[in-house]
Amino acid sequence: MAGKSQWGNDTREQILEKLSIGKSLREICSAEGMPSESLVRKWVMKDEDFGAQYARAREAGMEALADEILQIADSQEGDILKTEDGREIVNHDAIQRARLRVDTRKWLMSKIAPKKYGDRLDLNHSGSIGTLSDDALDARLLKLLGKAGAAAVAGGEGATEEAEPAREL
Repeated sequence: MAGKSQWGNDTREQILEKLSIGKSLREICSAEGMPSESLVRKWVMKDEDFGAQYARAREAGMEALADEILQIADSQEGDILKTEDGREIVNHDAIQRARLRVDTRKWLMSKIAPKKYGDRLDLNHSGSIGTLSDDALDARLLKLLGKAGAAAVAGGEGATEEAEPAREL
């Protein structure tokens, strides 16, 4: 495969190891002596074995990001500042920055691994659906069209009937 012999397995293993601890491919490939992002992505697409290892490393990287989220959230470093006169004040900038770091990681995880980290939608219907006969549906439709100001409604076999005046429901 093209590029494989130039970079060797050591480089690939380094990339997979860094991905598995939550580093981004951009960060990894920007380091001196590493292949370009596009080349690594070509390896993923062309080499099934490497592609599978890459996917597993990404999954492990998501777990590492989850651990990092807990660490950021639990850390109080920089949250309180001491003024020159000894008073303690809340450092809102540090707290907002920590919130941004957590939210960014959560968003990234939900996009890379949506089944595991994405928002779950409850699509189960918990109500009941009543059924109406055709005649009852026609009567209801006439009422609604009458309310909307429709003058005539097409009937059964193409016949036109006058709409009844709207009545209160």
